[in-house]
Amino acid sequence: MIGSGAWSARARGRFAMATAAAIALAAAFDEGVAGAGPAADAPHAASAPAAGTAPAAGTTIGVLYFDYAGKKADLAPLSKGLAQMLISDLAAVDTVRVVERERLQAVLDEQKLGESWKKSGKIDNRTAARIGKLLGARYLVLGTYFDAMGSFRADARLVDVETGQIVKSIGANGKAEDFIALEQMLADGLCKAAGQLPPPPGSDHGEHKEAEHRGDEHGVAKPPPARRIPKPPRGLKASTAVTYGKALAAADVGDRKQAQTLFKSVLAEQPDFELAQRDLDKLIQ
Repeated sequence: MIGSGAWSARARGRFAMATAAAIALAAAFDEGVAGAGPAADAPHAASAPAAGTAPAAGTTIGVLYFDYAGKKADLAPLSKGLAQMLISDLAAVDTVRVVERERLQAVLDEQKLGESWKKSGKIDNRTAARIGKLLGARYLVLGTYFDAMGSFRADARLVDVETGQIVKSIGANGKAEDFIALEQMLADGLCKAAGQLPPPPGSDHGEHKEAEHRGDEHGVAKPPPARRIPKPPRGLKASTAVTYGKALAAADVGDRKQAQTLFKSVLAEQPDFELAQRDLDKLIQ
């Protein structure tokens, strides 16, 4: 990891600007919630699929594409790759439901928000609140990232869609050669925060936990059902993560041939990238 002392004055200035923008977005989020309107206009919100096999009664979280605050256009596709990786990591928390990235993309496309995101690389507060309601998500993960002199900085926020309150903020610095370390720092913080979220009203999750604690009729504790969560790759480079994001983007627009080519390129560079392998398998099925 790179400490703040290794950053140049220019890099620190860019970080301060990105942080200020993130704070402004979060502070204004509650206004966006108020103006987002009810979720009744979302024809598919109630049936949004979730990643993993979390209980249906779990609190729902959506992960939005992070805003890129840098100046290198070739790093913008990293936003989709980072979102997909965080979604996979959050799926390991058995008390929450995580909206699949494909569902997020479908909502962006249905509401014609995808093109505006492509042009600006940003999702404003009103749009974020609207997306959260359309996804049927009580909480959203929003964030920003940028690069400076071969290093990366990313900031993530877990936000309550209904109130605009920031539940948790996590920041991480990392090297381009070890981008996965930065992503895992964000994932660890978000997973811990997600695990502490209160269950939705009327949820029987607490009763399930009590029953597990009591065990069966013989007093043997019942373990929760096992989940198959892809393991994070070792030493994933930012450049490979960018290619992964490009593969997801190609799949989103229906260019299956290009997506397969890019996924295979990712796996050639990073054979232990299980999430990319899963995405490729899903594409060719």
